[in-house]
Amino acid sequence: MAQTDFGGTGYGAHCALHPDQPAAGTCTRCGNFMCAQCTQEGAQSVCPTCQQRMGAGSAFPLTRENWNFSALWNYCFEVFKRDWLMISAAVLIFGGISFVVQMMAQLLPAVGTLLESQVLTVVLSIAAAIVQTVVQGLLGLGLMRMLIEVLQGQRANIERLFSQFHKVWTYLLTTLLVVLISIVPIGAIAGIVAGIIYFVGSEAAPFIAIGAGVLVLIPLIYFLLPLVFLQPEMAMRDDAPSPMELLRRCYAYAQGERPSIFGVMFVQGLVVLAGVLACCVGAIPASGMAYLLTAGLYLALSTGENVER
Repeated sequence: MAQTDFGGTGYGAHCALHPDQPAAGTCTRCGNFMCAQCTQEGAQSVCPTCQQRMGAGSAFPLTRENWNFSALWNYCFEVFKRDWLMISAAVLIFGGISFVVQMMAQLLPAVGTLLESQVLTVVLSIAAAIVQTVVQGLLGLGLMRMLIEVLQGQRANIERLFSQFHKVWTYLLTTLLVVLISIVPIGAIAGIVAGIIYFVGSEAAPFIAIGAGVLVLIPLIYFLLPLVFLQPEMAMRDDAPSPMELLRRCYAYAQGERPSIFGVMFVQGLVVLAGVLACCVGAIPASGMAYLLTAGLYLALSTGENVER
């Protein structure tokens, strides 16, 4: 019997559509085995047969060649209106678990303080930070996986929130790499600014800091903007890609689209702000809509004839 979780394969299993090819995953709709061709190298969670059964209208219609913000918003908003309750419930569960983990992470170092052990306090602080990062990150991957599948015409399945914990090592290594490539330019900039302040004098420090911030903000955003695709790419890849491969794909998807990505992120901020202003309760569905836009933008820019894979 085929496993129902996408990415699971049986020993010696072969693709249902291409019997001569080994299985690389399973369809999340029917459970049949799929080969690497059917999964589009890990990017597709529904087999070609189910895609045909769902109909062209149910598949995500936007690609790099035909997408624009208006079409993206309209499609995502229609999907949100249809499944807003389940999407909001998923966001609420994600936020609730994240809050509990965060509280536990803040309380754990207190054990070392009570025992008056600085070493234990440091160890527990590091462990708490790692656990918090992993749990929140992997739940975020599950939420993104659920939203992408909803945009592809599947039903909203909250169980998908907990479907990504087998990627813990990939997530940890990728997060470490992202931290390193983010800290290096920021640290270099901070060092340059500190050196200038040292030679010029502390009186001019505020002006130098503001000027340096303005000068480096745009290139820094330009450099880091493709990382918006890291979460959905990791969520949809079940072939255990390396962190470098994940980053390479994210930068390939963002090629020539950075202004559009920034514009979508700006609109996402406005959506969440509007939700917060709506008596704070609206922040939950607003966040769901914002996440949905990220998932839709990823699907659009990672699909098409000119996509580098």
